[in-house]
Amino acid sequence: GRYIVLEGRIASVGERAQRTYLNFSRRPAEAAAIVLPRRLWRELKAAGWTAAGLGGKRLRAYGVLGGRNGLLLEVSSRAALELID
Repeated sequence: GRYIVLEGRIASVGERAQRTYLNFSRRPAEAAAIVLPRRLWRELKAAGWTAAGLGGKRLRAYGVLGGRNGLLLEVSSRAALELID
């Protein structure tokens, strides 16, 4: 787990019970994904972010890189996310 900056276009958003995944590819394990805890996703939704509205947007995220099946960047705060366009 290294602390990195990851930037790319969001291809899809996967909402699960405990986490939300911002995927940079529609195919699993083909590209990195950003993992948001449910608490942070609720905070972002309250600020106007939606799963449908994020598709195709460029995003920059700061966090710890990890994951067994592909690359997962775990983000724990709003300050670690930057919507570029």
